[in-house]
Amino acid sequence: MTKSIKLLSSILLTTLLSTTLSSCSPADNDSTNLSTPLYQAQSANKGFLTARNFEETGRTVIKVQYTDKKQLTTLNDLGMDVWTVESNYAIGQVAKGLLDRIRRTNLKIEMLSPKEGFSAKNVFDSGYHTYDTMLAELKAVTAKYPNLAKLSDIGKTWETVKGKADRRLWAVQITGKGQGSDKPGIVFFGNHHAREIATVEIPLKLISHLLENYGKDADITNMVDSTEIWIVPMVNPDGHTLAEKGDNWRKNKDDNKDVSANAGLGVDLNRNYGHQWNTGGSSNDTNSDTYHGKAAFSEPETQATRDFMNAHKNLKVMMSYHSFSNLILWPWGWSNNGTPDAAKFSAIGNKLGAMSGYKPEQSSQLYIASGITDDYSYGVLKMMSFTTEMGTWDDGFDPPYSKVAQFWKENLPNALYMIKIANGTNSAFGPDINKITKNNTNGFTATFDKPYPNDVAKIEYFVDKVGNPGTGNIVDVDRSNKSVSFNINQKSAGNMVYVRAQGTDGKWGTLSSSFLK
Repeated sequence: MTKSIKLLSSILLTTLLSTTLSSCSPADNDSTNLSTPLYQAQSANKGFLTARNFEETGRTVIKVQYTDKKQLTTLNDLGMDVWTVESNYAIGQVAKGLLDRIRRTNLKIEMLSPKEGFSAKNVFDSGYHTYDTMLAELKAVTAKYPNLAKLSDIGKTWETVKGKADRRLWAVQITGKGQGSDKPGIVFFGNHHAREIATVEIPLKLISHLLENYGKDADITNMVDSTEIWIVPMVNPDGHTLAEKGDNWRKNKDDNKDVSANAGLGVDLNRNYGHQWNTGGSSNDTNSDTYHGKAAFSEPETQATRDFMNAHKNLKVMMSYHSFSNLILWPWGWSNNGTPDAAKFSAIGNKLGAMSGYKPEQSSQLYIASGITDDYSYGVLKMMSFTTEMGTWDDGFDPPYSKVAQFWKENLPNALYMIKIANGTNSAFGPDINKITKNNTNGFTATFDKPYPNDVAKIEYFVDKVGNPGTGNIVDVDRSNKSVSFNINQKSAGNMVYVRAQGTDGKWGTLSSSFLK
């Protein structure tokens, strides 16, 4: 009975997809005839593909023209791994059997591969960390800063569970004075998708930056003392080992033999989370790069991240790093509807976009995708959750390691801002102080950027101990200025001065710090 229902559902879905995607007639697109070869794209910007060799993988890189976002979602449902989206076309790769499904849709399809079944081979620059070199670095840096950092094993990979390897998901905890669990927390995730190799490097650089600048930079010192910071550089170690060999590989290495004896390899970890799993924008075919798994949280890797987040009740903010497209994304991904915190997501996202130069938008504005990290960590755990897509179409998934310096420059301000707002996410609605400069023994100048979106009305400062917004020493601001100077009238001043600004709308922003001496 169950098999009959599934067969009927499959027939109905195929009929529905054919109806939904009939945006042009077969006469307009000969590729709907499966006996007709795909035409080579004549005008497509091939981006990073121009510098890549192609190899026979059973996957083909295609360009598909679309007329509405529902068609993009259906392309994902049919198994296309969408790489980049423009106003009227998408480029990505698709496995052979799934390509036949897309060719039946009446959408115009062109081929960027030299021939069917060939896809781009990635390049793993020797500057990038392998799983082994990453682990060695994590052990070294946590040993160097034992009072600030701790390395934890938060779960096994699929191959480790099956006895085929010995790889774990590793998390670094960074926090200063006091008990970490008593403070608001933030978690950064890298490398859900194996081939997105730059997404390991940014978390690693963040670990080093926070530890090396503690006690030297007042803002970072305060962040580390006031926040429990968790960083997981590599969520997909098994898949990453394939990327290290130059494979254009996205998923983990689950063999899916519990689904079918002839199943394709791997599950897309960023379609395997439990909130609104399998409700659109992912594939039920194991050969697809966006295969969502046989069930929500079917994979050891997503079970590990889920259990980690659930165990740390103090987590307020989450950032997941991906590549590419230069985007800042937030929930929902599974629905075009806004979240109850849509205004706050937009306020934070717009600031992140302004600092990085990336485009901020709700995830579903790109295309529908369900079972993603952000939707789970926000929808179930109420964390303000974001995804950063770093790099451009020209960079691809595997840019030269020399590009990491640019990505780091773009993403460091965002990472530090996210740590700040973990201590109070409503501070995103207020103005931010860019810099505090010490003028003399007791004199300081606070500088602020263009207002977001109001002028700065006043600042307040605290010495050594921070109070609630509005309880500090108040200094009014001339609204025509972008800075204000103040003197601390305390001879027994301590080690640190803390400053926050208030907008003309009455909303307070994030806290900034300076050493007194």
